[in-house]
Formats: sequence, C-alpha cells, structure tokens
Amino acid sequence: MRSPAVEARAPSLGARKLAQAQSLLAEHDLDAWMTVVRESSERPDPVLRFFLDVDFTWTTFFVVTQRSAVALVAVHDAPDVVSARIFDDVRTYKEGPKAALLQILDAAAPGRIGINVSEDDALADGLTAGLRDYLQTTLAGTPHASRLTPAGDFVAHLRAVKLDEERDRVARAVEKTEAIFDAIRDSLAIGITAREIAARAHAEADRLGTRTAWPRRHCPTVTVGPHAAVGHVAPGEEKITPGCVVHVDFGIVLDGYCSDLQRLWYVAAGSADVPPEVKKAHAAVVGAIESAAQALRPGVPGWQVDQVARAHLVSQGIPEYGHALGHHLGRAVHDGGGVLGPRWERYGKEPMEPVRVGNVFTLEPSVYVEGHGLVSLEEDVVVGPDGARFLSRFPRQLPILRLA
Repeated sequence: MRSPAVEARAPSLGARKLAQAQSLLAEHDLDAWMTVVRESSERPDPVLRFFLDVDFTWTTFFVVTQRSAVALVAVHDAPDVVSARIFDDVRTYKEGPKAALLQILDAAAPGRIGINVSEDDALADGLTAGLRDYLQTTLAGTPHASRLTPAGDFVAHLRAVKLDEERDRVARAVEKTEAIFDAIRDSLAIGITAREIAARAHAEADRLGTRTAWPRRHCPTVTVGPHAAVGHVAPGEEKITPGCVVHVDFGIVLDGYCSDLQRLWYVAAGSADVPPEVKKAHAAVVGAIESAAQALRPGVPGWQVDQVARAHLVSQGIPEYGHALGHHLGRAVHDGGGVLGPRWERYGKEPMEPVRVGNVFTLEPSVYVEGHGLVSLEEDVVVGPDGARFLSRFPRQLPILRLA
C-alpha cells in the first residue's frame, strides 16, 4: 500500500518514484528501505536525485516502508525537505539523530531493513563503509542492528524500471541528440580533426542549454580513421581523410535524463566505392542490433541477449566485441540495474539480471576494421510487454560522405 502523502502528490515524479519504491519492497522481501547520506554534494548516494534535488551537510536518514516515508534531517538541512512535500513525516534533530532514528524504527518495527550496499552495481552501492559502520554502532544493542541487509537488488530494480515520464524524458533527450548528430554530419570536411568535431558537439549542446551525459573531456568520444585510440578517451588530432571512418559516441542530459548514441560515416575518396570490409562490418553491426532487439524480451537474462548479438557477428566471420552489448540508460548514462553483457568476471552478477518491462537499454556492438577505423552504432530502446521498441532512428544504411 502506498502512503497517503505520496498518493496525494502523484503528479510529482519524485513522489511517484517513491511510491514505486514502496510497491517493490515486498517483492524483494524487505520491510523497510533506509538511505543514509552526509556531505552529499561531495559523496552523493546515486538514488537521492530520484526524490530530491537537495544536498545534505549532516547525517540524514530516509526510512521507507510500504505505508510511510519518513525523513530524519538536521535542523538546518530540513526546510527544503519540508517544502518538497514528498515525505509523510520530516523529523529534525539538533545534537544527534540516534534517539529520533530509534523512535522511527521502533514505530515501524521492520523485520528486514534494506541498505544501499552492492558488490556489483555501483549505482546501488551508495552507502559508504564509514556510514555502514556508523549505523551498526548507532543501532548496537537494539534488534534493528541484526536486521540490516544489502538492498542492491532492490535499488537496481527501482533504477532499471522506468516510469512513463522517465521513459518520455529519455526519448526527448534521444531526439535532441539525433539533431545534434545531424548538425555534426553537415559540418564535416576533409582535414577537420577529432577534437574539432567534439567542439562542434559541445557547441550544439551548449546552444540547447544541456550538459553532456558523461564527462565533457571524452563526451563525445570521437574516433577518426585507423590510428585513433578506441575507448573512453578524449578526442585527438586525427584528421578526416578520404577512406576513413568517422565515429562519434555522444549523449546529453535533458530534464535530468540521458541519451547515449553512436553514429558513423564513411568518407569516400571521390567516386570510389566503399571497401567491402567496411560494408561487411557495418552490415554485421546492424544485424547484431536487430537480432538483439528481437531477443530483448521480459524475463530473459541480460547475458542471453548479449550472446545473440555475439553469435550473429561470429556467424558473419567477425570477432566478438570486447565489452557488453548494452547497459541501462536513465538518470545516469550507465544506469545500473544489470547489463546486457557476457558472464565475465568484471561484470559480476549484473548479466544475470532479467530484462523487465520499462527498462531502457543501449545496444552497441562494435567492429574494428584495419585501415579504416571503428565501425559501431549505438541505439536506445525501451522494453515493452512484447519486446523492444527503438527510441532512436537506427540508421540501417551505411552513410557515405563525399567531402571537399
């Protein structure tokens, strides 16, 4: 049952996200969920921005059960929480929070209290080691100390399943990003460097009043030709030349939600045709995305979707890519909640997470073509009851540019 205060304020996205959290508690065998932050502008918990665009100086607690949502805040941090009108009860403390926290927990009498700890999911691992020790010390000698349990799976579920408005915000960010890519394409010319291409992307984002979806230093990542570094790296001085592939990985944040797209163009030399190895790589990437989108259905574990894309590339005589096929997209560009990735050590348990209705994923297989550069597309999709729907344009034809 959702709390009356949350129900009454359903138009607020923060209130609706809080109501969603309450509705998920029982599914994850939790009686309460507790988020704890301090100096949150420097050490934020990633879930905080779902509910409040507020930073906290002193130790602050949010205790959520199926029936109520209570905030415990130091007196000088409280006014903005009260004015947000999201929580049923905002309590304050002056000298220390222990007594008030115990009153809140005693009244709720939760059997299992989820805290934001996860071994594998960085965005579900918001509780610092020090704050976890502080909780254990504060609750020592009470029944609540033994009731703390990691809530990583719960937080991942909450992040991963987007509400309608969250999906709409991602879709609008994607639409604006597609327009930025159009502007970048129209500005390309022989001799332009990767760094200059990035500057044009930044100028378009600045014109829209948006920020980049990941650090501006390497957003966009621009790979021009066969000698550019590939990965999460800043653009270099490689110049556009005939016969090269120009590849751009870029996203923006609009209304608090991210886009993440990759586009490429083959720069033809005069009237020359596209080399067969570039055509083959592009067709294989398109086919891998289409195959993965067909496999992206509720209940399927992420690793199986990734495996479908890999199998398609291998069937075309192309090596597997060295990364996950895709990731969740939302308030963060890598939004936690699992990955569409292989069962490699570095991904931990994240590839085992099932696909759910309301997930928003990227699909981004890649192929490196010797002598030409990186061939990769990245599309953004939303999962419905019957499978995936593309939010991005998904250009299936290789774009060829004949530049001066």
